[in-house]
This record gives sequence, structure tokens and C-alpha cells, in this order.
Amino acid sequence: MNKSFYKKNRKKLFARLEDEACMVILSSGYSVTRSADENYPFQVNSNFFYLTGVTQEKVHLVLLKKGEEVKELLYIDEFDEQHAKWIGHRLTKKEAAALSGVAVSGIRYITAFEKDIADFAKEYPVVYLDLETNRNFNFNSFGLSMAKKFENDSAVEVKNIYEAIITLRSAKDKYEVEEIKKAIAVTAKGIDALMKNARPGMKEYQLEAYFDFVLKSEGQHDFAFTTIAASGGNATTLHYSSNDSVMQDGDLILFDLGAKSGGYSADISRTFPVNGKFSPLQRTIYEIVLAANKKICKVAKAGMTMGELQAITVDVLADGCLKAGLIKTREEIKRVYFHGVSHSLGLDTHDPMPRGIPLPVGAVITNEPGLYFPEHNIGIRIEDDLYLLKNKAINLSADIIKEVDEIEAFMAENK
Repeated sequence: MNKSFYKKNRKKLFARLEDEACMVILSSGYSVTRSADENYPFQVNSNFFYLTGVTQEKVHLVLLKKGEEVKELLYIDEFDEQHAKWIGHRLTKKEAAALSGVAVSGIRYITAFEKDIADFAKEYPVVYLDLETNRNFNFNSFGLSMAKKFENDSAVEVKNIYEAIITLRSAKDKYEVEEIKKAIAVTAKGIDALMKNARPGMKEYQLEAYFDFVLKSEGQHDFAFTTIAASGGNATTLHYSSNDSVMQDGDLILFDLGAKSGGYSADISRTFPVNGKFSPLQRTIYEIVLAANKKICKVAKAGMTMGELQAITVDVLADGCLKAGLIKTREEIKRVYFHGVSHSLGLDTHDPMPRGIPLPVGAVITNEPGLYFPEHNIGIRIEDDLYLLKNKAINLSADIIKEVDEIEAFMAENK
């Protein structure tokens, strides 16, 4: 990414602000203490990153608008020599400007932030904050904390900017799509390594380590999410993550995984036999899931809804299972397919998108039908990442093999 991308995103956001005088306040976020002097790995707030390109903690963005006049300010830590010796380099004003596209004159030190905000509130009485909520009862954020500070100020009106930003994020720029493609390309190399090295008797995490090695070797420091490596009956648990069972001869193993590039995620699932050969039942169930995956690749396009894609998926899976005698009634499909076929993909693996809206041109979504039969110790999911255009979808992960014959041939060549 380059600064012009982030400048363009801020310009789009300014255009959505209809108030005569208002300000937007966003933050990269803060590290969270794990225990004693150890912190959890820092993850920048995605909405903040989308507007700045900055990944450093404790950096604040302030956008000011009055009529046609706009200002952009970025607040950073002042250089601390002792801190640099212990923790490492922090952004200078010039570096922050070069990264974000905010002018050097608009880069200020965070020590001035609170006083500046108090002064700005007198001139810009409408304050937009990222008021994202979470089902976690103790969820808190910079935006929610800032909102509390304005509670007793009757001259200030607080509004939520979250929906506006995630709406912008739902249609990907060409630069974003390129980053997702890079993440998928690295993920594909990792999947090849998994299929080449799978052997009965290994622990799931031992095989998973080959994927980890490829990502690290390719310079990827962050995974899109915690890898699911689920063999046999473990694959019937949707978000299985223990990854510590022994892979048995005759098992399938389901991998749900992804690399990141430039902050953007890949999200791919592939299921293959540990010994390199599908059993007849495994092949039957796999082909049903693959048919649903291919159907969505064929019909998906901008203007459709997630609900429409889900209904198509359910029909294909139910028809296939009924024909194969795997279920007795159409209603029973809910027992063996119990999740959605798709979600938005981008800076977050489950990228937020306003609910119920038609998918916009430029959306990137997953395509992940699955079937899960605990009684047969079989769970299968096949997931690709689709880029939606007006009349079609482009499968960004089309080069990752998924046909039964291709998988078996590839694994036989590498035994």
C-alpha cells in the first residue's frame, strides 16, 4: 500500500460527513497486559489502519470538517531514547507523514491530544467515534471510552462512524485485492507443503508446522487466524483448534488457514486424505461439497445477498445428500450443514459488512460449503475466496487444487 490509498479513503469518509462542523476521532489501540510485564501481541484497529496505514499502538487520528474546509491530524509518541533501547523504534513525524499521507504539519505529539480535543469540541460540536460493539460483556474500546468522556458535555453530540467506515471497506480497491492475492499465493504454497508431508501417525500439529514454516520462510509474520488442523472426527467441530490428535490411516484432515499480506487476509479451507487416497464414502461426500463450492463460484456476483448464496448452497448439499442416501429428509440437511457459506474478507478474516445489504461490486467474500458426519468421522469443507464483479465472481484461489483426482495425483507424486 502507499499513502495515496489512505488519503483517498479519508477523502471518501469526509464526503460522508454531512454536519456543518464535526470531527472524527479514531485510534490504533493499545497493547493489553497478559501477565506481569508481558503483553499480548498488538493488533491495530482495522478501521484506523484503513485510514492511515499505521500499525503502531497508541496513535490517534483526528479529522476536522467545517463546511468545505478539512484538516487531518495524527498524534504519535514523542521519541524516547530509553524506550527505543528497550522496545525499539517508534515512528517519527516524517515517517508517520510518509506512511499515512497526513502532512508533516499535521503530525503532533500525543501529549497534546487531550487539550486539543477539548479545544476542538468548542468549534466542532459533532464528534464521530468508532462505537463498534461486541457480544463480550466486558468489551471496551478507545471509542467507547471517549464517548464516556463526552457524556456530561451537553454542547457535544456524539455519533457513531463505525457503519460508514465498514461500508467503505466492503468494496475493495484494486490495491486491496492485490494484497489478498499475495496472501492467497503464500497460503497455496503452505497447502502444497501440507499435502506433500502428510503421513498417518503424525500429530495434527506436526503437519501444521509445515504450513507455519512456509509462511515464516516467505516473510509472513502474521497469520490471518489460528489454523484449524482437524483430522477424522475432529473435523466435525467447526472451530476445532486443539490440533493435537494423531492422524490415523484412513482419516481425512481438514485445514482452514490463511496468510496475511499488507494487513489483508486469505481464508482457505482444503480437505484431503492423510494417506493420499479417498475412501468411496469420503469421495462421495467430498464431491457433494465440491459441487456446492463450484455452484457458488459460478453464480456469485455483486448485487446478490449472503442469504441468497446460502439458499443455493443448502439446495445443492441437500440434493446431493438425498441422492447419496446420506440423509432421509431435506430438513435433515441442517444437522450436517450448520454454518453460512460466506462472509466478507479483507483486513479482518471476518471483515465487517452492514447486514442484509446486497454485496457491492468489489466485495471479496469466502465460498465455504461443508458437510459434517460425526457418525462417519468425516468433516469436509472446501473454501475459496471470491472477488465480485457486476456479472460474475473471480475465484482468487482457483490455482489451489481441489478436485479428488488432482489431490490424489499430487499426493502420490510426493510420497
